[in-house]
Amino acid sequence: MAKKKGYTSTTQIEQRFTIIRAVLAIAVSLLFCFVLIFISSDKPFSDILTFIIAPLTSKSRFALLLIRMSPLLFTSLAMCVLFSANTANLAVEGAFYMAAFSSAAISVLENFLPAPFHFIVAAAAGCVGAILVLLIPAVLELKFNANIVVCSLMLNYILNSLGNYLITGPMRDNGYSKEATKVIAQSAKLPIIYNVGGQKVHLGLIIGIICCVIGWFLIYKTNFGYEARTVGQNPEFAKFSGINVGKVVVMGSVVAAIFCGIGATSEINGYYRRMEWDVPTGYGWDGIMISILAGNNPLLCIPGAAFLAYIRTSADVLNMTSNIPVEIVNVVQQVVIIMIAAKGLLAGPQQRAVVANAKRNAELQAQEAAAQGNGPSDKEVQA
Repeated sequence: MAKKKGYTSTTQIEQRFTIIRAVLAIAVSLLFCFVLIFISSDKPFSDILTFIIAPLTSKSRFALLLIRMSPLLFTSLAMCVLFSANTANLAVEGAFYMAAFSSAAISVLENFLPAPFHFIVAAAAGCVGAILVLLIPAVLELKFNANIVVCSLMLNYILNSLGNYLITGPMRDNGYSKEATKVIAQSAKLPIIYNVGGQKVHLGLIIGIICCVIGWFLIYKTNFGYEARTVGQNPEFAKFSGINVGKVVVMGSVVAAIFCGIGATSEINGYYRRMEWDVPTGYGWDGIMISILAGNNPLLCIPGAAFLAYIRTSADVLNMTSNIPVEIVNVVQQVVIIMIAAKGLLAGPQQRAVVANAKRNAELQAQEAAAQGNGPSDKEVQA
């Protein structure tokens, strides 16, 4: 049913306050960051200005920002899907890592398939690897009532060791001086869309943005998304309504894994010459922060990923031009997470807005009924 003109839903108000809360968290975290720079720097005003504008001062720095943004789109999108269904599956870090190995096993095969089919098959292999990873904690929780947070965290450590074994053993190119796989076949590579100063922005950035749009459609415009959000908001009500909670959790894990698989393949086949990750990249943990910042809205993952990539690029530049360490970004991240996780932040104004909106909608309904001759008059409404 289409929403009547003039009406505002509670969901829309919640989304508005999610954005306001995110903006406030970013503002406070940056202010805290500026205070730290001011305390520790011998030229604080210059360093603060550098931190603010560094990624925009050259084309190569801006390209680096876009390169860093690309994988964050996929991991944050995966976490949005999981968190929407109230599934605290934190194995996205390991899923992204294993997806890279799975896709690399196909990507290094020369004369395997012509482009772009080689990349598509490699991405499919990456998706399979990620699905196997994310389903483990989900199944353990559903079948054995295991704590999914503990299971997924421990699984990441296991996959860390497994990846290190693969890159130093079975998948290593012994003819190469470093621990890495064979060269990614040219037919599996992603095209470069922007190249400046040696910084190559690949097609994975566009694929990530498209996936965020698809993710938004899945969560907000499909039956799966409705069921996932219902389970996320009230699991008991979802069960009472006939929603198969277990099915939703499994489907959410599979969808999130597909985004991880596509993202890992895009990153390896777009940016790297070989697969050379001997340890996980941390993209999964970054995805958690961005999804929280975005309020589990896939479209908001785009500015969220851009924000994190921006401050990381700024921190790198600041580290080269001053004595400010790059760890300052970690401070910004943690402050953002703390503020977003604070359920009481703006809770009062949001509740008052919901109540005022409910009264307004009731008045509109009464006025429409009176205009049609089926309800009280305007004077009765005002009374």
